[in-house]
Amino acid sequence: MPSVDVIFPGVGLLLAELPQEGGYFSPVRIILFLACVAIWAHSSAWVQKDTVRIRVPAGTWTWMVFGGGAACLALWLVAPVYWIGLGVYVAVFGSAILVYVFFRNGRVSPAETMLTPAHLQRMLRGKSTASAGFSKDKVHIKDADGKTPPWPTDAEHHGAFAALQDLLFDAIWRRASDVRIDLAPQQPLKIVYRVDGVDRLREPLDGEVGPLVFHYFKKVAGMNPEERRRPQNGHFKATIGAGGKGDKSVDVEAKTSGSTAGERFVLKIVSEEGKFRIADIGLTDKQVPVVRGMVAAPRGVVLVSGSKGSGITSSLYALLREHDAFLQNIHTLEISRDIDVENITQHVYDNQDGTITYGKRLRSILRTEPDVCMASDIPDAETAKVVAEAGKAGKKIYAGLVARDTFSALQKYIQAIENPAAAAAGLVGITSQRLLRVVCENCRKGYMPDPQILKKANLPTGENRPFYRPPNPEDMETDKHGHPIVCPVCQGAGYLGRTGVFELLVIDDVLRSMIAQGTPLATVKAQARKQGMLLLQEVALHKVFEGATSIAEVLRVTKEGQSAKAGARAS
Repeated sequence: MPSVDVIFPGVGLLLAELPQEGGYFSPVRIILFLACVAIWAHSSAWVQKDTVRIRVPAGTWTWMVFGGGAACLALWLVAPVYWIGLGVYVAVFGSAILVYVFFRNGRVSPAETMLTPAHLQRMLRGKSTASAGFSKDKVHIKDADGKTPPWPTDAEHHGAFAALQDLLFDAIWRRASDVRIDLAPQQPLKIVYRVDGVDRLREPLDGEVGPLVFHYFKKVAGMNPEERRRPQNGHFKATIGAGGKGDKSVDVEAKTSGSTAGERFVLKIVSEEGKFRIADIGLTDKQVPVVRGMVAAPRGVVLVSGSKGSGITSSLYALLREHDAFLQNIHTLEISRDIDVENITQHVYDNQDGTITYGKRLRSILRTEPDVCMASDIPDAETAKVVAEAGKAGKKIYAGLVARDTFSALQKYIQAIENPAAAAAGLVGITSQRLLRVVCENCRKGYMPDPQILKKANLPTGENRPFYRPPNPEDMETDKHGHPIVCPVCQGAGYLGRTGVFELLVIDDVLRSMIAQGTPLATVKAQARKQGMLLLQEVALHKVFEGATSIAEVLRVTKEGQSAKAGARAS
């Protein structure tokens, strides 16, 4: 029989080049390809979770690793030479993983780094990246430069940084708004939290670790750790949580001061929950439309008053948020900026070595013709006159004023301007406020009030509604060892959070005429009461009736001359 080459010239040579029987598929190559697919899938999922955990933008890194690996695998399938496809996959996908690992290692503690000598040592010792001689972060900190500070490797310094982590976690968890830390030579570190407006003493830290805690607090806040006398300011961010929606993130403003007696470190903790609107600050259902009416007035002055620490600034911000910042040009002048408000131009007052007064700075801002302006303070007569002139000229202006109640605020305003008619001309309304602690719903105790108290406070007497108070020591349950069971919601405080209570004085034509004529304020007050105005304590008692707070708390914040400390004992 003739050969193949005789019948089909050249075909024999082609057949000789074909793989031998069974060589079309290589099990080794298939297994290697599938292993690389598994590595790609696992790595992509890990990067997505890890970016969420260390709180960096996930999209860029996830797509770089996922998309780069997917492209390499697709290219590998069509590559004419198997080993070239494998080389491209290793080079491109491996580089993407290494770049991400290098990026993340600069933002986590040494205990969590990967592909480093320390990581190799931990693996050899059989320890996971979450342990290995270092405490896992309780609080994820971003220092003044936006970076995660590394854990110290020295045992003593490591313990001090762990103490800092514990302190920050505890303060945020307990909802402290301020933390005061006092360091005196050879003394334990004294720590005081301010929770819901009341000081609470925390267990002190060992005096030996105190200086190191101060050292690392200063480093995190961007201060000079060696400066112990001159005041310093700094800031950082802190987050507690497992890396999900339930995390709590705060901005921390830090200040230090020193003296011959030692050093003081003060932390002001500002959380997202402080960014309120009108409906969130504690106004009653009947008061909300009244305040919105003040906001809707196209011109005039609204005075927001209260005692120091009563939330005046938060209320001013809430009023500004009622305006459309996209359609209106809104400016503020503030002694210090506590919160950044979107789409509003915020000016921080600088006296320029005493050459510029607050009033002059406010006047210069008003010359730019803003639609709405807010002055966080009225520190002097000059500022009051600028505010009054602006209101009379048709500007809309909000101003903060420290005063006991609405009529005390009105009196201070008139006295500063020295002209009742000028003060009354542009005045739209005055608010006065206090912050009441809200009784914890988990551990509160109910009781039936005395009908005479209800009658005296003009509260309904026929609803058979209970009042509430925090638990007394004798009310607390105990475990099998006789230890009190502390409420897990409020941590035994009896209160959880605060709400505002407001006194509103709306200046209508009748009251404006009386003020302009120099009518005694007692007569003005009688007229306002005749028109249905409620005083601060009356509004507060309605919150007791609604179950929001206790009578003892109302007395603490409304009784004149009573300190917060004495009020806390009464509650």
